[in-house]
Amino acid sequence: MYTYDLSPLVTVDSEVELSLLDTPSRPSTSEPDVVVRRREGHAPTVEWTGRSAVVTVPSSLPVGKDASGEPVEFTRLLLSTVQAMLLRRGATLAFGAAFRAPDGDGVGLFGPSNCGKSTAAFHLARTGGVQLLADDLLVLHEGWVYPFPRHLNLPRDVPAVERWVESEGTRVEQVRLWPGEADVPRWAVTGSVPDRIRFDVVLLVATRSPPARDPEPVSTAAAVAALSGFRRAALAGWISDPRAREAIDTGDADHRSIVREAVADAACYRLEAPRSDLAQSIARFVR
Repeated sequence: MYTYDLSPLVTVDSEVELSLLDTPSRPSTSEPDVVVRRREGHAPTVEWTGRSAVVTVPSSLPVGKDASGEPVEFTRLLLSTVQAMLLRRGATLAFGAAFRAPDGDGVGLFGPSNCGKSTAAFHLARTGGVQLLADDLLVLHEGWVYPFPRHLNLPRDVPAVERWVESEGTRVEQVRLWPGEADVPRWAVTGSVPDRIRFDVVLLVATRSPPARDPEPVSTAAAVAALSGFRRAALAGWISDPRAREAIDTGDADHRSIVREAVADAACYRLEAPRSDLAQSIARFVR
C-alpha cells in the first residue's frame, strides 16, 4: 500500500503507485481520505464510505505514465475525487502556478491550458530566485495556497529546458524523460518548496502576439471569475461514466467563495505576453 499526502486536507492510500506525484509515499498512520484499489471489472467506480471515498480501478485501466502518454482517464478520476473531497471541506483545486518572489510576495499565475505557465515557472525558479510552490495544481483553503505535489511537466523543445535536462536532469533523482517532455520534481529546480503561501499578487495570463502589454489592474471579482472559468475548462467533461460522475457530484459547494477568500487581499492584474516572453514579463513585474 502506498500513502500520499496531497495537501494537509487529503491523504490517499493506494494499491498502485501514483506516478503523477513528485512526493514519495510514506507509511500509513491514519484513516485515509481517498482509497484507490485495483479490481476486476469494466468501469471505474467511486463510493463514499463515511468520511472516505473509495476509487475502484479496473485492472485493464492504465494508471502509470509511459512513452505513449499520460494515464488520462485514471488521472481525471483521481483528481475529480480529490476535488470533491476538498469541496466538502471548504477547499478547492485551482489550476495555476504559484511561487514566492525574492521580495517575499506570494504570486499566483493563472491562464488557459498551454499558455506557458510551466515553462515560465521553470525559468523563474532557475534564474529569477523564486521559490516555486507548484506549476500546475494548487489547493486553496481559508486564504492559504498549498501545492498539489505533482511533477513539473516541461516541453523539451524549449532550449533552456533541454539544456537543463542534458546537464542536470539525467543526474537528478525522479526526473523522467520522454521523447517530447520531461517530468521534473519541483525540488530539483527550486531552492526550496514552501509549505504554503498567501497571494499578494495574482497574474491572469493571456497569450498574444508580440509585443507584450503592460499589466492591467483588474478587480477581485474579475479575478475570481477568471479562476473559476479556468477550473470549469479544466474539469469539463472529465468523467464519462455516469455512476462515477454521480458519486463525485459536489452539489451546492461554494467554489467561488473559496477562491474569493484566496485572492481577496491580492493585487490582481491581466498580463498579455507571447508565450516565449512570459517568464521575462513576469520577472520584470514581480521585481
